[in-house]
Amino acid sequence: MELNIEKVDISSLLKQALAEFEEKIKESSLDFKINSPKEKLYIMVDGKKTWRILENQISNALKYSLENTRVYINIDDIDNKVVITIKNISAFEIDFNEDEILERFKRGDKSRNTEGSGLGRAISNNLTKLQGGDFKISVDGDLFKVIIEFPKVY
Repeated sequence: MELNIEKVDISSLLKQALAEFEEKIKESSLDFKINSPKEKLYIMVDGKKTWRILENQISNALKYSLENTRVYINIDDIDNKVVITIKNISAFEIDFNEDEILERFKRGDKSRNTEGSGLGRAISNNLTKLQGGDFKISVDGDLFKVIIEFPKVY
């Protein structure tokens, strides 16, 4: 896969991705809470591929969050890494472990009838790794957390 690596302000990219979903977010019962630093945080990535990662995760939060809950998206500068965390409460009982959900086409709930193949998460994982980042899933009860890390650049 061809990558066009460039210096990208991740906060601006997140704002663009959220703007694409503005109508769907307004139509949902979810309350999106965004926390990003005022100063620019740069990472060396392909902007289009990284936008796709963010798009996939925002879309998943919209599809699979429990109605009338909050979705938290944080961007943090931790130990020379830019850490993007997306947290939501699942609308379905989480009956998988963190490693299983990263498998291609694995869905979060075996009994779920909604659209989606699980491919978006696998794509996000692969795109993150191709760009030198780390993509992790954390589950605590019904709290679902995606953690995406990239080395910070100045």
